Amino acid sequence: MLDRHSLKAGDRVKLSGGYDNALWLCGRSHVLGIVDALIPGQNDQPAVVVRLDEPIEFDGIRGSLVVLELRYVGATWGPTGTVHVELCDFNPENKRWQDRRQGKWVESHATYELTTEAVA
Repeated sequence: MLDRHSLKAGDRVKLSGGYDNALWLCGRSHVLGIVDALIPGQNDQPAVVVRLDEPIEFDGIRGSLVVLELRYVGATWGPTGTVHVELCDFNPENKRWQDRRQGKWVESHATYELTTEAVA
């Protein structure tokens, strides 16, 4: 369950890669977006759908929506954390990853953080 320090719809987030060469960022150091929705996650914590300020393209998929899932067992949503990133060219259903159409898995160790950074 989310606590008062966790992400909510309307929050602004910054996503960066967990690897030196995060190809899904298309040469950028990070991407920005707004939390669009919380949907059931694979485990106890919900997944977070983020609408990116600008679409990204990776491995033949171009989309403006990413679904974030917490990376580590026992992790909870807060001001920053490590997440899996799934790129979608569709609106993900309000269902667990296992039970819905799946996007393209692009990163297993991305970092998210709450931010007030404006659109570039």
